[in-house]
Parts: sequence; C-alpha cells; structure tokens
Amino acid sequence: MIDAPALHLPFEKLETDVAWDPERHIEITPPEQVVLLEEWGPEAAGPTALSPVAITGPFRFLSDEGAESLRAICTKLEGYATGMERIPKKLRGSIYRSAFLRGMAFDPTILAFLSELAQVRLEPHPVQHHAVHINYAPDDLSLNVDQWHHDAVAFDYVLFASDPRGMQGGRFEYYAGPVEEGRHLLLAGEQLPPEKVRSPEFPAAGWAVLQQGHRVLHRACKLEERHPRITVVNSFWAPVPGVDDPTDLPTMLKIDGREIALTEWSRFQARVAAHRLEHFAATRTDFSRPLPELQADLRQIAAALAEAADAFDRDEEGSLIDYGAGS
Repeated sequence: MIDAPALHLPFEKLETDVAWDPERHIEITPPEQVVLLEEWGPEAAGPTALSPVAITGPFRFLSDEGAESLRAICTKLEGYATGMERIPKKLRGSIYRSAFLRGMAFDPTILAFLSELAQVRLEPHPVQHHAVHINYAPDDLSLNVDQWHHDAVAFDYVLFASDPRGMQGGRFEYYAGPVEEGRHLLLAGEQLPPEKVRSPEFPAAGWAVLQQGHRVLHRACKLEERHPRITVVNSFWAPVPGVDDPTDLPTMLKIDGREIALTEWSRFQARVAAHRLEHFAATRTDFSRPLPELQADLRQIAAALAEAADAFDRDEEGSLIDYGAGS
C-alpha cells in the first residue's frame, strides 16, 4: 500500500500487478499524420499554445504484451471507479495503485517519442492524479463517456486499453477549429458543423492519439450497445518559459476533492516555481539588467507561490470544463 495521508486511508495497490518492462512492453509505430493548429485557422493557437501541434493521427507505443497487460490492469481497477456529472465512470490517481501504469507514465523512451510528436519537451505531469486517468463505459448507455470539453493540461494522449473493433458508438471526436469557436456554438445551443467534427480510427487496443488538450475541443460519445470500452488519458507538462501552463485548481477541486487537489496543487506549483527560478537564474541575471527589473522578476515568482498558498485558505468547490453532450 502507498501511504496517502490526504485521503485518510491508503491507496490499495493491485495484488496482481505487472512490473513495467520497456524491453517487453514498448513497440513504437509513429502516426501517419500530425495536424498543426495553423491548419484550423489563425485563431486556433491563441496566445497560450505551447507548440504548433494540435493533434496526431493514431500511433502505437505498446507491444501486444504491453497492450494486454494494460487492458488487464485497467479492468481490475474498474472496481475503484466513481462517477460525476461530466464523466459517468472514471478512475483517477491510477499510478498510485499500479507499478505498470507508473512505469508507462514515466518511461523516458515513451516521453522522448511523445515530445518529438508534440514538438516541445514533455515531462510527466506533476499533478499525478492527471497521470493515467481512466475512462470506463458508462453503466447508463444514454450518457456520453465524456462531454465536449477542452483539457486543463498542456498535452495528453487518449489510448484505447480495450479493443475498439466491433464497438458501436463510443467514438473519440474532436472539433477541427479554434476551441473558442466551438465553445461559443455549444454554449449557444447550436450544433457543431459536421464537416469540422473528426473521429480517428483506432486499429486495435494499444493505439492512441496525442493532443494539445487545452487547445483541442473534444468528447467521447455514448455507446450504442454495451462494450467494455476503456480509454487511458495520460497528461503531460510542457514547461515553456513565458507561457503559463493551463493546469488549474478548480478542475482538481471538483474531480478529486479538496485534500487531494491541494496536495497535488502544491507539488505542481513547486515545480513551476523551480522551473521559473532556474530560467531566471540562467537567462535574466546578467549585469546589464537594472536592479529594479531583477527585483520585479523575483517578486512575480514569489507572488505566484503566495497565490497558490492562499488557495488553502479558501473554501472552494471547484468546477469542471463542460460544454455539454452536443448532438
């Protein structure tokens, strides 16, 4: 078991877990396509994009043995799944329960491959509840697996742990246009233009797409008949100097609860501050800069940490990014 004081009880680790072995579990097949944000128009990147990439076509990084181990582990973990309004059946914090999932999330070979696809350096997300989030098929077939939304993380992959072949419905869809444009249509009760809604074809279990999740509007549709649909969403941090990361506290408060959220938030903010200080020390501390500028930079970093600490004093419920089921 992993001691987790913030939960008032330990995470129970799987008794029949599998040790992560990159020699046996990794097999990389690159995507045939990488879609750039500029292909969706000049507004698609916005001021917050961390790279030019929007989303890739399907790719593979798990061997057959790796994919089968992932499916088996996710199936065993389903008993811990819970639901909420936007996501009827999901599991968070999976890497605290499985060494295989932790190894997959932190593997340097996979990270290097994904960073090349993303065109920016990706790191395991400091909010480890964002690592290996698992979505399961809802018990109620009238519900989407997940509603239209954009993510509160820089990049993530959507990986089919189950075999999508023969599945009726349950498709992963994304809007091929600016997030703000699609959000405006959905919030106005309008239909997204069908020609702008895309759905990748996943050949089998173990295949994934990588997306710059905060700049891609997407959903997972409802199933038309029962199918053991399981997808893994693994999130990443892309520390780019001068660009704020989209990770937010309200999402974590709502989905994970106050004690988990603030623990994870403190780790994330510590990593962000450390990165900013390292960048400041390496690039901003030459003798040509006036002292007031140095002081202002340091105070800005300190103010962000103070704001993060102040969140502990606020009693906030949080909220999820949710633009509804669509049509």
